Amino acid sequence: MAIKLSIIVPVYNVEEYIRPCVESIFKQGLDESTYEVILVNDGTKDNSFGVIEDIVNSHSNILIVEQKNQGLSAARNTGMTKASGDYILFLDSDDLLIENTLGKLTAELNSSSPDILYAGFVKMTNEEIDTRKMVAQEECICRETTGRKGLLEDYNARECYAWRAFYKRTFLEEKHLRFIPGIYFEDVPFTTECHLVAGKCIRTDYTFYIYRQRPGSIVSAINKKKVMDFNYVIARLWELRRKKLTPPEDKQLIEAIFITFSLEMWYIAHTPELYADRKEIIADLKEKVPNLSFRGSMKRWIKSFLFKHAPTLCVKLHAL
Repeated sequence: MAIKLSIIVPVYNVEEYIRPCVESIFKQGLDESTYEVILVNDGTKDNSFGVIEDIVNSHSNILIVEQKNQGLSAARNTGMTKASGDYILFLDSDDLLIENTLGKLTAELNSSSPDILYAGFVKMTNEEIDTRKMVAQEECICRETTGRKGLLEDYNARECYAWRAFYKRTFLEEKHLRFIPGIYFEDVPFTTECHLVAGKCIRTDYTFYIYRQRPGSIVSAINKKKVMDFNYVIARLWELRRKKLTPPEDKQLIEAIFITFSLEMWYIAHTPELYADRKEIIADLKEKVPNLSFRGSMKRWIKSFLFKHAPTLCVKLHAL
């Protein structure tokens, strides 16, 4: 029996991008009985659903779920509660799938039945999406691993996007894996925890996803709320160190925390709008992770020491 896939698309104020996103789902050459599309209306205030009304009316495998605006994490969580597929794919409403790529990936899911399958993606600007035609690769070379091996061998804290993977629905349910509501950068703790608890995983560089680089996206404009959420993410990652990690795993997790910490300090140092909030942001992080420290090099030791004893200098160091 062919695998059934649930594609979850949160929708909020994306009328300029939602149509090509949804159209790309139906350019996969798949029988519509083998997948469902769950559009979560996260209280959108624009005409996002008006511009795809004809698509919705033309396909029987689309489910629209309504909710008040609660953010991306809550919308994804809502989609998971409605999903009936064997596997779940998260698709952001301003991104696209490359035509005729899901077939090979779902075939691999059907034959291997992993907890997670990670695949490739490409970053493209609006102009590139409009002018450059992406064609599906001929080969889909896969290798088997585990979540913790993947953490050591493939994990990149800068690109731990939830949408680059297919997740077995029963795996997510049994491990109680959900996104943390109400925060930005929610993919970091979610994908990290998935790595730590997943059994069989499949890794492939086969590119299926187009990550749109656009102005006005969540990561394009930093503000106090987003930086404070870095604190929450760092605290959650620090807490995950309790999951009986081996020394290499703990080192890799510390690396992810250090990258997130350094990025936060860089934003504080380079965003004039945050200058007045520096002390509050740093005090909040110290309260959430009182024993935060990094080792492994003199540079990291210095950053840890300054963060603990002279946080203003720590920020200035990241301004260099």
